[in-house]
Amino acid sequence: MTSPSSASTDETKRAPAMHSWALVGIFWIMALSTLTVAQGLIVPIVTAMMLALIFSPVRRALGRLGIPSGVSAALILLTLLGFIGTLGYFVSGAASDRLADAPHMIEDAGDKLKELTGTVQPVMDATEQIEHIAAKEPAKDTVTIREPGFMAGFTDKMPIVTGQIIICLTLAFFLIASGDLFYEKLVQVMPTLKDKRRALAIARAIENQLSVYLLTITLINMGLGVAIGLAMWALGMPDPLLFGLAGFLLNYIPYIGAMAGVGISFIVALVTFDSASAALLPAFIYWGLTSFEGQFVTPVMVGRRLRLNAVVVFVSFALWAWLWSFMGMLLSTPMLLTMKVVSDNVPGMASFGKFLADRDDLSRSDRRILKFIFRRDVPLAKRKVTKEAETAAKDKPASSDSKPDAEPQTA
Repeated sequence: MTSPSSASTDETKRAPAMHSWALVGIFWIMALSTLTVAQGLIVPIVTAMMLALIFSPVRRALGRLGIPSGVSAALILLTLLGFIGTLGYFVSGAASDRLADAPHMIEDAGDKLKELTGTVQPVMDATEQIEHIAAKEPAKDTVTIREPGFMAGFTDKMPIVTGQIIICLTLAFFLIASGDLFYEKLVQVMPTLKDKRRALAIARAIENQLSVYLLTITLINMGLGVAIGLAMWALGMPDPLLFGLAGFLLNYIPYIGAMAGVGISFIVALVTFDSASAALLPAFIYWGLTSFEGQFVTPVMVGRRLRLNAVVVFVSFALWAWLWSFMGMLLSTPMLLTMKVVSDNVPGMASFGKFLADRDDLSRSDRRILKFIFRRDVPLAKRKVTKEAETAAKDKPASSDSKPDAEPQTA
Protein backbone atom coordinates (compact mmCIF):
# COMPACT_ATOMS: atom_id res chain seq x y z
CA MET A 1 0.00 0.00 0.00
CA THR A 2 1.12 3.50 -0.74
CA SER A 3 1.33 5.89 2.13
CA PRO A 4 -0.66 9.15 2.17
CA SER A 5 2.55 11.14 2.01
CA SER A 6 3.68 9.47 -1.26
CA ALA A 7 0.22 9.99 -2.81
CA SER A 8 0.26 13.67 -1.90
CA THR A 9 3.77 13.96 -3.37
CA ASP A 10 2.58 12.47 -6.69
CA GLU A 11 -0.35 14.87 -6.77
CA THR A 12 1.91 17.87 -6.16
CA LYS A 13 4.17 16.70 -9.02
CA ARG A 14 1.23 16.36 -11.40
CA ALA A 15 -0.24 19.76 -10.55
CA PRO A 16 2.51 21.94 -12.13
CA ALA A 17 2.44 19.84 -15.29
CA MET A 18 -1.33 20.20 -15.61
CA HIS A 19 -1.08 23.94 -14.96
CA SER A 20 1.60 24.31 -17.64
CA TRP A 21 -0.51 22.47 -20.23
CA ALA A 22 -3.50 24.60 -19.33
CA LEU A 23 -1.44 27.77 -19.74
CA VAL A 24 -0.17 26.59 -23.14
CA GLY A 25 -3.73 25.88 -24.28
CA ILE A 26 -4.95 29.29 -23.09
CA PHE A 27 -2.02 30.98 -24.83
CA TRP A 28 -2.78 29.34 -28.18
CA ILE A 29 -6.49 30.13 -27.96
CA MET A 30 -5.73 33.78 -27.24
CA ALA A 31 -3.06 33.90 -29.97
CA LEU A 32 -5.41 32.48 -32.62
CA SER A 33 -8.17 34.86 -31.55
CA THR A 34 -5.81 37.83 -31.79
CA LEU A 35 -4.55 36.75 -35.22
CA THR A 36 -8.13 36.48 -36.45
CA VAL A 37 -9.43 39.74 -35.01
CA ALA A 38 -6.36 41.84 -35.85
CA GLN A 39 -5.67 40.38 -39.31
CA GLY A 40 -6.16 43.80 -40.93
CA LEU A 41 -3.04 44.99 -39.09
CA ILE A 42 -1.00 41.80 -38.73
CA VAL A 43 -1.20 40.68 -42.37
CA PRO A 44 0.46 43.87 -43.76
CA ILE A 45 3.16 43.66 -41.08
CA VAL A 46 3.97 40.01 -41.84
CA THR A 47 3.94 40.70 -45.60
CA ALA A 48 6.31 43.65 -45.14
CA MET A 49 8.71 41.49 -43.11
CA MET A 50 8.68 38.83 -45.84
CA LEU A 51 9.40 41.47 -48.50
CA ALA A 52 12.29 42.79 -46.42
CA LEU A 53 13.73 39.29 -46.12
CA ILE A 54 13.34 38.63 -49.85
CA PHE A 55 15.17 41.80 -50.85
CA SER A 56 17.83 41.83 -48.13
CA PRO A 57 20.45 40.20 -50.45
CA VAL A 58 19.68 42.86 -53.09
CA ARG A 59 20.09 45.61 -50.50
CA ARG A 60 23.44 44.20 -49.37
CA ALA A 61 24.63 43.90 -52.99
CA LEU A 62 23.73 47.54 -53.61
CA GLY A 63 25.44 48.48 -50.35
CA ARG A 64 28.68 46.89 -51.54
CA LEU A 65 28.46 49.21 -54.53
CA GLY A 66 28.36 52.22 -52.21
CA ILE A 67 24.60 52.91 -52.39
CA PRO A 68 23.06 53.86 -49.00
CA SER A 69 20.36 51.68 -47.49
CA GLY A 70 17.63 54.32 -47.84
CA VAL A 71 18.35 54.81 -51.53
CA SER A 72 18.50 51.04 -52.01
CA ALA A 73 15.11 50.63 -50.34
CA ALA A 74 13.59 53.31 -52.56
CA LEU A 75 15.07 51.73 -55.70
CA ILE A 76 13.87 48.25 -54.75
CA LEU A 77 10.30 49.30 -53.96
CA LEU A 78 10.02 51.60 -56.98
CA THR A 79 11.24 48.78 -59.23
CA LEU A 80 8.75 46.40 -57.62
CA LEU A 81 5.87 48.85 -58.01
CA GLY A 82 6.88 49.58 -61.60
CA PHE A 83 6.97 45.88 -62.43
CA ILE A 84 3.57 45.27 -60.81
CA GLY A 85 2.09 48.38 -62.49
CA THR A 86 3.38 47.41 -65.94
CA LEU A 87 2.15 43.87 -65.56
CA GLY A 88 -1.20 45.09 -64.28
CA TYR A 89 -1.54 47.45 -67.24
CA PHE A 90 -1.13 44.63 -69.74
CA VAL A 91 -3.26 42.20 -67.76
CA SER A 92 -6.07 44.52 -66.62
CA GLY A 93 -7.93 44.51 -69.93
CA ALA A 94 -7.92 40.74 -70.31
CA ALA A 95 -8.71 40.23 -66.61
CA SER A 96 -11.70 42.60 -66.68
CA ASP A 97 -13.05 40.93 -69.83
CA ARG A 98 -12.66 37.48 -68.28
CA LEU A 99 -14.37 38.57 -65.05
CA ALA A 100 -17.24 40.06 -67.03
CA ASP A 101 -17.59 36.89 -69.13
CA ALA A 102 -17.15 34.54 -66.16
CA PRO A 103 -20.90 33.72 -65.73
CA HIS A 104 -21.32 32.98 -69.44
CA MET A 105 -18.09 30.98 -69.49
CA ILE A 106 -19.20 28.85 -66.54
CA GLU A 107 -22.59 28.34 -68.17
CA ASP A 108 -21.02 27.26 -71.46
CA ALA A 109 -18.64 24.93 -69.64
CA GLY A 110 -21.59 23.44 -67.76
CA ASP A 111 -23.47 22.84 -71.01
CA LYS A 112 -20.50 21.05 -72.54
CA LEU A 113 -20.03 18.96 -69.42
CA LYS A 114 -23.70 18.02 -69.59
CA GLU A 115 -23.16 16.89 -73.17
CA LEU A 116 -20.23 14.75 -72.05
CA THR A 117 -22.26 13.22 -69.20
CA GLY A 118 -25.60 12.98 -71.01
CA THR A 119 -26.46 9.64 -69.47
CA VAL A 120 -26.84 11.20 -66.04
CA GLN A 121 -29.34 13.84 -67.15
CA PRO A 122 -32.43 11.51 -67.38
CA VAL A 123 -31.83 10.40 -63.81
CA MET A 124 -31.62 14.01 -62.63
CA ASP A 125 -34.82 14.92 -64.51
CA ALA A 126 -36.65 11.98 -62.96
CA THR A 127 -35.47 13.03 -59.51
CA GLU A 128 -36.77 16.55 -60.04
CA GLN A 129 -40.17 15.22 -61.17
CA ILE A 130 -40.45 12.99 -58.10
CA GLU A 131 -39.61 15.89 -55.81
CA HIS A 132 -42.22 18.04 -57.58
CA ILE A 133 -44.92 15.37 -57.17
CA ALA A 134 -44.00 14.77 -53.52
CA ALA A 135 -44.38 18.46 -52.67
CA LYS A 136 -47.63 18.82 -50.70
CA GLU A 137 -47.84 22.56 -50.27
CA PRO A 138 -48.73 24.70 -53.29
CA ALA A 139 -46.14 27.03 -54.66
CA LYS A 140 -46.08 30.42 -52.97
CA ASP A 141 -44.78 33.72 -54.14
CA THR A 142 -41.40 34.40 -52.65
CA VAL A 143 -39.40 37.59 -52.41
CA THR A 144 -35.72 37.16 -53.28
CA ILE A 145 -33.23 39.68 -51.99
CA ARG A 146 -30.41 39.97 -54.47
CA GLU A 147 -26.97 39.99 -52.91
CA PRO A 148 -24.48 42.62 -54.03
CA GLY A 149 -22.30 41.51 -56.92
CA PHE A 150 -18.56 41.00 -57.08
CA MET A 151 -17.77 44.53 -58.20
CA ALA A 152 -19.93 46.04 -55.44
CA GLY A 153 -18.13 44.01 -52.78
CA PHE A 154 -14.77 44.86 -54.31
CA THR A 155 -15.63 48.57 -54.27
CA ASP A 156 -16.65 48.40 -50.62
CA LYS A 157 -13.40 46.69 -49.60
CA MET A 158 -11.14 48.81 -51.81
CA PRO A 159 -10.38 51.50 -49.15
CA ILE A 160 -9.42 48.82 -46.60
CA VAL A 161 -7.21 47.00 -49.10
CA THR A 162 -5.57 50.27 -50.16
CA GLY A 163 -4.80 51.15 -46.55
CA GLN A 164 -3.24 47.72 -45.95
CA ILE A 165 -1.09 48.05 -49.08
CA ILE A 166 0.14 51.48 -47.95
CA ILE A 167 1.01 50.12 -44.49
CA CYS A 168 2.81 47.13 -46.01
CA LEU A 169 4.91 49.17 -48.45
CA THR A 170 5.77 51.86 -45.91
CA LEU A 171 6.88 49.31 -43.31
CA ALA A 172 8.84 47.36 -45.94
CA PHE A 173 10.64 50.58 -46.90
CA PHE A 174 11.65 51.28 -43.29
CA LEU A 175 12.74 47.68 -42.73
CA ILE A 176 14.92 47.63 -45.84
CA ALA A 177 16.26 51.15 -45.25
CA SER A 178 17.19 50.35 -41.64
CA GLY A 179 19.98 48.09 -42.90
CA ASP A 180 21.78 46.39 -40.02
CA LEU A 181 19.93 48.29 -37.29
CA PHE A 182 18.51 45.05 -35.88
CA TYR A 183 22.01 43.61 -35.45
CA GLU A 184 23.20 46.77 -33.74
CA LYS A 185 20.35 46.65 -31.24
CA LEU A 186 20.96 42.93 -30.67
CA VAL A 187 24.60 43.60 -29.80
CA GLN A 188 23.60 46.36 -27.39
CA VAL A 189 21.03 44.22 -25.59
CA MET A 190 23.09 41.06 -25.00
CA PRO A 191 25.06 41.12 -21.73
CA THR A 192 28.23 39.11 -22.45
CA LEU A 193 30.53 38.79 -25.44
CA LYS A 194 29.64 35.11 -25.82
CA ASP A 195 25.92 35.94 -25.91
CA LYS A 196 26.50 38.71 -28.45
CA ARG A 197 28.38 36.43 -30.83
CA ARG A 198 25.88 33.62 -30.43
CA ALA A 199 22.83 35.87 -30.97
CA LEU A 200 24.42 37.49 -34.04
CA ALA A 201 25.26 34.08 -35.54
CA ILE A 202 21.69 32.83 -35.02
CA ALA A 203 20.09 36.00 -36.41
CA ARG A 204 22.39 36.03 -39.44
CA ALA A 205 21.72 32.35 -40.19
CA ILE A 206 17.96 32.90 -39.95
CA GLU A 207 18.06 35.92 -42.26
CA ASN A 208 20.36 34.28 -44.81
CA GLN A 209 18.38 31.04 -45.06
CA LEU A 210 15.01 32.77 -45.23
CA SER A 211 16.09 35.40 -47.74
CA VAL A 212 17.77 32.84 -49.99
CA TYR A 213 14.75 30.52 -49.80
CA LEU A 214 12.15 33.21 -50.49
CA LEU A 215 14.16 34.76 -53.29
CA THR A 216 14.78 31.33 -54.84
CA ILE A 217 11.09 30.39 -54.63
CA THR A 218 10.13 33.73 -56.19
CA LEU A 219 12.52 33.17 -59.11
CA ILE A 220 11.26 29.60 -59.55
CA ASN A 221 7.66 30.82 -59.62
CA MET A 222 8.56 33.49 -62.17
CA GLY A 223 10.14 30.84 -64.39
CA LEU A 224 7.11 28.61 -63.99
CA GLY A 225 4.80 31.50 -64.91
CA VAL A 226 6.81 32.19 -68.07
CA ALA A 227 6.75 28.49 -69.02
CA ILE A 228 2.98 28.26 -68.46
CA GLY A 229 2.35 31.43 -70.47
CA LEU A 230 4.44 30.19 -73.39
CA ALA A 231 2.77 26.75 -73.28
CA MET A 232 -0.72 28.28 -73.33
CA TRP A 233 0.30 30.57 -76.19
CA ALA A 234 1.61 27.60 -78.19
CA LEU A 235 -1.64 25.67 -77.57
CA GLY A 236 -3.76 28.56 -78.80
CA MET A 237 -5.33 29.41 -75.44
CA PRO A 238 -6.70 32.94 -74.96
CA ASP A 239 -4.79 35.44 -72.78
CA PRO A 240 -1.57 33.47 -72.18
CA LEU A 241 -0.14 36.40 -70.20
CA LEU A 242 -3.00 36.05 -67.72
CA PHE A 243 -2.28 32.33 -67.40
CA GLY A 244 1.39 33.05 -66.75
CA LEU A 245 0.54 35.54 -63.98
CA ALA A 246 -1.94 33.10 -62.45
CA GLY A 247 0.69 30.35 -62.51
CA PHE A 248 3.21 32.65 -60.79
CA LEU A 249 0.82 33.62 -57.98
CA LEU A 250 -0.92 30.28 -57.51
CA ASN A 251 2.37 28.43 -57.12
CA TYR A 252 2.89 30.18 -53.77
CA ILE A 253 -0.17 28.28 -52.51
CA PRO A 254 0.80 24.66 -51.77
CA TYR A 255 -1.25 21.88 -53.38
CA ILE A 256 -4.43 23.91 -53.88
CA GLY A 257 -2.71 26.42 -56.19
CA ALA A 258 -1.69 23.81 -58.74
CA MET A 259 -5.12 22.15 -58.60
CA ALA A 260 -6.85 25.52 -59.11
CA GLY A 261 -4.62 26.29 -62.09
CA VAL A 262 -5.38 22.93 -63.69
CA GLY A 263 -9.11 23.44 -63.16
CA ILE A 264 -9.09 26.97 -64.59
CA SER A 265 -7.12 25.90 -67.66
CA PHE A 266 -9.53 23.01 -68.26
CA ILE A 267 -12.63 25.23 -68.00
CA VAL A 268 -11.19 27.89 -70.33
CA ALA A 269 -10.05 25.22 -72.80
CA LEU A 270 -13.46 23.54 -72.65
CA VAL A 271 -15.10 26.80 -73.70
CA THR A 272 -12.41 27.67 -76.26
CA PHE A 273 -12.07 24.36 -78.10
CA ASP A 274 -14.73 22.14 -79.63
CA SER A 275 -13.68 18.68 -78.49
CA ALA A 276 -13.15 17.45 -74.95
CA SER A 277 -9.83 15.82 -75.85
CA ALA A 278 -8.44 19.18 -76.97
CA ALA A 279 -9.65 20.71 -73.70
CA LEU A 280 -7.76 18.12 -71.67
CA LEU A 281 -4.40 18.95 -73.26
CA PRO A 282 -3.88 22.43 -71.67
CA ALA A 283 -4.85 21.08 -68.25
CA PHE A 284 -2.42 18.18 -68.69
CA ILE A 285 0.39 20.54 -69.76
CA TYR A 286 -0.28 22.81 -66.75
CA TRP A 287 -0.22 19.80 -64.42
CA GLY A 288 3.00 18.50 -66.02
CA LEU A 289 4.82 21.82 -65.63
CA THR A 290 3.81 22.25 -61.98
CA SER A 291 4.68 18.62 -61.21
CA PHE A 292 8.12 18.97 -62.81
CA GLU A 293 8.73 22.14 -60.81
CA GLY A 294 7.60 20.59 -57.53
CA GLN A 295 9.39 17.24 -57.92
CA PHE A 296 12.67 18.27 -59.56
CA VAL A 297 13.35 22.01 -59.81
CA THR A 298 12.44 23.13 -56.28
CA PRO A 299 14.15 20.21 -54.42
CA VAL A 300 17.37 20.74 -56.39
CA MET A 301 17.50 24.54 -56.01
CA VAL A 302 16.22 24.78 -52.42
CA GLY A 303 18.22 21.91 -50.99
CA ARG A 304 17.40 19.12 -48.61
CA ARG A 305 17.88 21.12 -45.41
CA LEU A 306 14.95 23.43 -46.06
CA ARG A 307 12.47 20.79 -47.20
CA LEU A 308 9.34 20.57 -45.09
CA ASN A 309 7.06 17.76 -43.99
CA ALA A 310 4.21 17.52 -46.50
CA VAL A 311 1.59 16.84 -43.81
CA VAL A 312 2.73 19.83 -41.74
CA VAL A 313 2.70 22.02 -44.86
CA PHE A 314 -0.90 21.11 -45.60
CA VAL A 315 -2.01 21.60 -41.98
CA SER A 316 -0.29 25.01 -41.92
CA PHE A 317 -1.97 25.91 -45.20
CA ALA A 318 -5.41 24.97 -43.86
CA LEU A 319 -4.84 26.88 -40.61
CA TRP A 320 -3.66 30.14 -42.18
CA ALA A 321 -6.30 29.94 -44.92
CA TRP A 322 -8.93 29.67 -42.19
CA LEU A 323 -7.44 32.60 -40.28
CA TRP A 324 -6.44 35.02 -43.08
CA SER A 325 -8.20 33.75 -46.21
CA PHE A 326 -6.22 34.30 -49.45
CA MET A 327 -3.26 36.10 -47.86
CA GLY A 328 -2.99 33.27 -45.36
CA MET A 329 -2.67 30.84 -48.28
CA LEU A 330 0.18 32.90 -49.74
CA LEU A 331 2.03 33.37 -46.43
CA SER A 332 1.52 29.89 -44.94
CA THR A 333 4.66 28.25 -46.35
CA PRO A 334 7.04 31.23 -45.74
CA MET A 335 5.85 31.49 -42.13
CA LEU A 336 6.22 27.74 -41.63
CA LEU A 337 9.73 27.90 -43.03
CA THR A 338 10.47 30.80 -40.69
CA MET A 339 9.48 28.63 -37.75
CA LYS A 340 11.70 25.80 -39.00
CA VAL A 341 14.76 28.00 -39.49
CA VAL A 342 14.30 29.58 -36.07
CA SER A 343 13.91 26.12 -34.51
CA ASP A 344 17.06 24.84 -36.22
CA ASN A 345 19.17 27.73 -34.95
CA VAL A 346 17.77 28.41 -31.47
CA PRO A 347 19.01 26.07 -28.72
CA GLY A 348 16.27 23.97 -27.20
CA MET A 349 14.02 24.00 -30.30
CA ALA A 350 15.91 21.49 -32.44
CA SER A 351 13.31 18.76 -31.82
CA PHE A 352 10.52 20.98 -33.14
CA GLY A 353 12.62 21.74 -36.23
CA LYS A 354 13.12 18.00 -36.80
CA PHE A 355 9.36 17.49 -36.63
CA LEU A 356 8.75 20.19 -39.26
CA ALA A 357 11.42 18.83 -41.62
CA ASP A 358 11.03 16.26 -44.34
CA ARG A 359 12.00 12.61 -43.91
CA ASP A 360 15.63 12.30 -42.83
CA ASP A 361 18.12 9.49 -42.25
CA LEU A 362 17.51 7.69 -38.96
CA SER A 363 20.22 6.74 -36.53
CA ARG A 364 21.02 3.08 -35.91
CA SER A 365 19.29 3.04 -32.53
CA ASP A 366 16.13 4.67 -33.95
CA ARG A 367 16.01 2.11 -36.76
CA ARG A 368 16.32 -0.74 -34.26
CA ILE A 369 13.49 0.68 -32.13
CA LEU A 370 11.21 1.06 -35.15
CA LYS A 371 12.04 -2.45 -36.35
CA PHE A 372 11.27 -3.85 -32.90
CA ILE A 373 7.96 -1.98 -32.60
CA PHE A 374 6.75 -2.95 -36.08
CA ARG A 375 7.85 -6.54 -35.51
CA ARG A 376 5.49 -6.69 -32.52
CA ASP A 377 2.58 -5.89 -34.86
CA VAL A 378 3.22 -9.05 -36.92
CA PRO A 379 0.89 -11.95 -35.95
CA LEU A 380 2.47 -14.70 -33.88
CA ALA A 381 1.86 -17.49 -36.45
CA LYS A 382 3.42 -15.44 -39.23
CA ARG A 383 6.34 -14.59 -36.96
CA LYS A 384 6.95 -18.32 -36.32
CA VAL A 385 6.86 -19.12 -40.04
CA THR A 386 9.29 -16.29 -40.73
CA LYS A 387 11.61 -17.49 -37.98
CA GLU A 388 11.54 -21.09 -39.27
CA ALA A 389 12.29 -19.87 -42.81
CA GLU A 390 15.25 -17.85 -41.54
CA THR A 391 16.57 -20.85 -39.59
CA ALA A 392 16.22 -23.13 -42.63
CA ALA A 393 18.00 -20.59 -44.82
CA LYS A 394 20.88 -20.47 -42.35
CA ASP A 395 21.17 -24.26 -42.04
CA LYS A 396 20.95 -25.06 -45.76
CA PRO A 397 24.32 -23.79 -46.94
CA ALA A 398 25.99 -25.25 -43.87
CA SER A 399 24.61 -28.75 -44.58
CA SER A 400 25.54 -28.56 -48.26
CA ASP A 401 29.09 -27.47 -47.51
CA SER A 402 29.68 -30.09 -44.79
CA LYS A 403 29.42 -33.19 -47.01
CA PRO A 404 32.39 -35.54 -46.54
CA ASP A 405 34.67 -35.89 -49.46
CA ALA A 406 34.21 -39.41 -50.82
CA GLU A 407 37.42 -41.08 -51.91
CA PRO A 408 37.24 -43.10 -55.08
CA GLN A 409 37.18 -46.84 -54.36
CA THR A 410 39.69 -48.97 -56.18
CA ALA A 411 38.82 -52.46 -57.26
